[in-house]
Amino acid sequence: MSSRRSFHSPEVFVCEASAGSGKTYALAERYVRLILYLSRNAQRPPVYSILAITFTNKAAVEMKERIIRFLKELALGVMNHEEEARMIDGLELEPLEVRVLARRIIDEILRGYNYFQVQTIDRFINTLLVTS
Repeated sequence: MSSRRSFHSPEVFVCEASAGSGKTYALAERYVRLILYLSRNAQRPPVYSILAITFTNKAAVEMKERIIRFLKELALGVMNHEEEARMIDGLELEPLEVRVLARRIIDEILRGYNYFQVQTIDRFINTLLVTS
């Protein structure tokens, strides 16, 4: 098993890198780690409390797809062992707990998809201006 390092929340996580270097993958992985962490002791997974922002609509759609795919693979127990170990490292969760949490999170995302906030910078700023 990999070395345990604690996971901290709340935080602001910025991922800067060149095109094609894996930013969307890294942000989707970070989103899953964060939602698992926040869901450990919550009655309902707090999907509404996480905002992921990216530059393009394509990246936002891709990130949502990856988040759901990661959660699905965790829930079904079919994720690559190394990837799963990296995803849950420091969360103090057992694999069975991860499967149960991942299922609950997927249900919550599907129940309130409009609260699944992965959007572009433009859309986020526009939302702020409209609601002000």
